[in-house]
Amino acid sequence: MPVLKRTLLLFWAAWLSAVATTNVLDGLWALGALPESFKFVSGNWHWINQVMDPLGIPRGLQAPLYVGAIAWEALGALLFWWAVASYRGRPLVQEKATVVACSVNLALWSAFQVLDEVVLAYQPEGVHRMIFVSQIATLLLLERLPTPACQPGMIEADVIQAGGDPVAPELGPHRV
Repeated sequence: MPVLKRTLLLFWAAWLSAVATTNVLDGLWALGALPESFKFVSGNWHWINQVMDPLGIPRGLQAPLYVGAIAWEALGALLFWWAVASYRGRPLVQEKATVVACSVNLALWSAFQVLDEVVLAYQPEGVHRMIFVSQIATLLLLERLPTPACQPGMIEADVIQAGGDPVAPELGPHRV
């Protein structure tokens, strides 16, 4: 099960990385920093304008919201990469990086849903809700899928890293 759990974390890391990247490229394209022919963009800047312009929300407010969303997505991606690298197959409560990454991601999609309501953007609200529910499902899987009592090498590596004796971990750190 640790492989499946790590794969879930890898999915979120890769997906959020792609989302943040295409949003950055979309912003650069909108600023004219990329050629018109460049197509590897999200289209989210144009969509935000279509939703917020009719409500009279100035572009001067739309831009920082867009940049903030990208920063939040990038932070989420980095935290998921950290979770992938540090995951040890322990119970979820002991996987701090995983809990932090999932929490930041849940907060992001919660914020998007609230903003969707504020600006009456009902079409993407369903997508944002589905991503939010998918993140909750990921958390439930990480929590509920069986965790082996002791994975070979895990305890020994953790004990050595803490300065203990891998043969007799109950003795604690080495004393000379």
